[in-house]
Amino acid sequence: MPDEIFDRLPPSNLDAERAVLGACLLDREALVDVTEFLSPEDFYDLNYRDVFNVIADMVKTSRPVDMLTLSAELQNRGLLEKLGGQAFLAAVIDSVPTAANAAYHARIVRDKAIHRRLISAGNAIVRMGYDESKDLSELLEDAERFVFEVSRQRNEANFKSLRDVMPSTFNKIEEAFNREDTGITGITSGFIGIDRLTSGLQRGALNIIAARPSMGKTALAMNIARNVAVKAQLPVLVFSLEMGAEQLALRLLGAEARMNLQELVNGSFARGDWKDLQDAASILIEAPLYIDDSSILSTIELKARARRFKAKHGELGLIVVDYLQLMSASRAMDSKQNEVAEISRGLKAIARELEVPVIALSQLSRAVESRNEKTPQLSDLRDSGAIEQDADLVALLYRESYYAKDPEGRSDNSASLDIAKNRNGPTDKVRLVFLREYTRFEDMAYGR
Repeated sequence: MPDEIFDRLPPSNLDAERAVLGACLLDREALVDVTEFLSPEDFYDLNYRDVFNVIADMVKTSRPVDMLTLSAELQNRGLLEKLGGQAFLAAVIDSVPTAANAAYHARIVRDKAIHRRLISAGNAIVRMGYDESKDLSELLEDAERFVFEVSRQRNEANFKSLRDVMPSTFNKIEEAFNREDTGITGITSGFIGIDRLTSGLQRGALNIIAARPSMGKTALAMNIARNVAVKAQLPVLVFSLEMGAEQLALRLLGAEARMNLQELVNGSFARGDWKDLQDAASILIEAPLYIDDSSILSTIELKARARRFKAKHGELGLIVVDYLQLMSASRAMDSKQNEVAEISRGLKAIARELEVPVIALSQLSRAVESRNEKTPQLSDLRDSGAIEQDADLVALLYRESYYAKDPEGRSDNSASLDIAKNRNGPTDKVRLVFLREYTRFEDMAYGR
């Protein structure tokens, strides 16, 4: 590696740093956005770093930020004269005529900061590479950790005192108290029994629906997704690693129109059913439901796509992943258990970071089949106990009729959804009806 690379100045853009500070003084909205996106350490110029640090502190304590208040605070901290007095702040404001490009300038500042951190990590890795006294596997692990730290530095611990947290917590309690007596504090799943136990799909929660194959877990998840998109009109992202988008669209049509899926596939439905099919299609076309049917997907890729979607559309009501064991780990793992553990942790992090409920489907182990009693248990979660640990809610789907066929050929369409873990509520079984021919679930009281 040429020596001159190490002699170059670290990447920075002082004009962008100055423009960010100017935007903070010009526009309240830009101020909030920028202080959420950047940290003082992202600034290369030490004077600009000091100013942004003061601005960030003022925002955290809900104080107004303008030329006068910032000047007074800098004076109180003994920084104003060091910076060059009022003339320094005036020059900062004069450098940017509008705050319209604040986000763009902030991204430049952030990108340059990441470049500098990568250089620091790279230098550390180069020094480690010359250290032949260490075990090679240990060196590789340390090198990986250095690079990983660069990507996760924005997720450093953010301790909050009860003084900080209590007002928003109390506001939520007050909202729930004043809300009509529906008992729903999250996003309705569209199923009365499920909502009764969960109070709706909670933002930031990881929900696992687990079952053996052919129990209908994809159908249930898509029914919930359809309810959120159609009834609540909230955007839903479905990441389907098993089925293609057209297959899922066909299932959604059958469920919405209450038409036999097989008849839709082979076109054998009655001519008179066309109206129901067209009406269902019209409803679904207007629903904000989006399907990504990439067959290979890691949690890092999923988070990036979901984050871009939310940034573009401004809102995200639900993420569905079908299914967890088909996802890829972001790096090579020594066992399937560790791979699944990383994926479940990643999905939980996505739910929290994007403040959206995540429903991830999961396979249950074959241990269910070897027992006389086929009812699933939490211990049947396949490949990793980490799924149970990371999940806020685990629901085990079971249809007795799948194993116990009626000798007289009568159809039993009952299904049981066992809420086996519920971090913020009770556990119990929900009785549902599975209309297999429509790939549709309904509440037991309303199933037909």
